[in-house]
Amino acid sequence: MNKQIVAGFVSVKSILESNSREVFRILLEKDRFNSVMRSTLRAAEKRQYEILLASGIPVTYLSAEDFSAEVSGSTAGGIAAEVGERKFLSLEEILAKKNGYFAILDGIEDPFNFGYALRSLYASGVDGVILPERNFFTATETVVRSSAGASELLPCCTVEDLAKACAEIKKRGIKLVSTAKNDRAKDVFHTNFRRPLCVIYGGERRGISAGVMEQCDAVVKIKYPRNCHYSLPACSAISILSFEIGRKLNEFKR
Repeated sequence: MNKQIVAGFVSVKSILESNSREVFRILLEKDRFNSVMRSTLRAAEKRQYEILLASGIPVTYLSAEDFSAEVSGSTAGGIAAEVGERKFLSLEEILAKKNGYFAILDGIEDPFNFGYALRSLYASGVDGVILPERNFFTATETVVRSSAGASELLPCCTVEDLAKACAEIKKRGIKLVSTAKNDRAKDVFHTNFRRPLCVIYGGERRGISAGVMEQCDAVVKIKYPRNCHYSLPACSAISILSFEIGRKLNEFKR
């Protein structure tokens, strides 16, 4: 089994909460742990350790030097965990969410942007994310930390063929909306949305593949207040689009 190190309390706590991976052991920097537990002033850090110890996962206490070596030189607040591979749901399990708000990521080519995108999608209320089999969950440490743990809390599935997945989504009566700047695209700020909905986001270089794009029921874009010769970075655009769509979906719920 492929074991990896994830560093930082937020990342480790997210994995423990989501049960998204098997956790083999928790790694703590011994001197820092002892200092915090003896202190009467570091209540927040002490609470972090209490949460980790209460998980029942085996704990390995390491010297500062050994801890740094285990987690590739990162201090990470003296907290890390040795974990297994990410667990994924099936497409059927993702789409079982009634009146869901789903997202597809197609063509994100950087693990940091991938993590940032998942952070925004989780915060904006997305119920599940559909990914191509080639995704950046192999870069566990980068993705988990850049997403602030959201990558572990957000239900995800991987599929061999995104175009076939889109056909299955449409068959279930879920509207497919892509995000692109083309002649079909409408201003996202003047477009209404209703559940169930699946929004497709493309990367900066390749964008959304043609086989996926041709199945979309609608296309939306961000209309910039200023006429710019460039586009926003993918993670920035995903943040704006996902929050605007999530806001409008919530308005229809009230």
